[in-house]
Amino acid sequence: MKIATWNINSVRQRLSLLQDFLVKENPDILFLQELKCESEQWVLIESETPYNYYVHGQKSYNGVAILSKFKANEIVTNFPANPCFEQSRFIEITCNTDIGFCRFISLYAPNGGEVDSDKFKTKLQFYDALINYLEIIRAYDESLIIGGDFNIAPFDIDIHSSFKSSNTTCCTVEEKYKMRSILNMGFYDLYRLANPNTQEFSWWDYRAGAFEQNKGMRIDMLIASGRAAGYFQNSYIDYNMRAQHKPSDHAPVVAW
Repeated sequence: MKIATWNINSVRQRLSLLQDFLVKENPDILFLQELKCESEQWVLIESETPYNYYVHGQKSYNGVAILSKFKANEIVTNFPANPCFEQSRFIEITCNTDIGFCRFISLYAPNGGEVDSDKFKTKLQFYDALINYLEIIRAYDESLIIGGDFNIAPFDIDIHSSFKSSNTTCCTVEEKYKMRSILNMGFYDLYRLANPNTQEFSWWDYRAGAFEQNKGMRIDMLIASGRAAGYFQNSYIDYNMRAQHKPSDHAPVVAW
């Protein structure tokens, strides 16, 4: 099975890039974030692709989707105690796949704004609720895979030196603790499993030549439960998609 995750930063603006990516990679599952369109405005011509489309959109902001070659048995668009329930940041499906019954989640975690702001506190609350939810569904002993923009760089190797500050959002000790709590529950970071010592990034600011100078952070991840992780041996970050004309500020992450 091949899977991928991508914060596309407006599906309507990057439609041609998305179509190119689907042709090039042909993933079985694609997790998308930051669609910036309502569910009814989904712009792909579904009949021309082999995918089922599961979309939880929102006008102008947020929005998540899962493109799946397998038809979903169940679709969920929220989780208990989510403090951002009015924002489209979560979609979950269950499917019978080539590797058995699987649960898939596309996640777009809040950025958090300035450290110690109300938005930052909401981000931490979002993660507390998410961790509680994952504890519940982890007990089902299913294959669970999450693809998302977690807006947290979990380790120093995932952060360019220019961001290594306790006051930099996505890099604080509090945020790293939340991400590591998820990994310590028995989830595996598929990119890091395949590339244990490689420093690469998945997000770069549009400004100040950040991409050209490779000043970024690895905040987009594919994580899998132990039951699912064994099916994936390779993973890479598709820098080529970030180098295209008018790209997203994020690059896709692929695993197979």
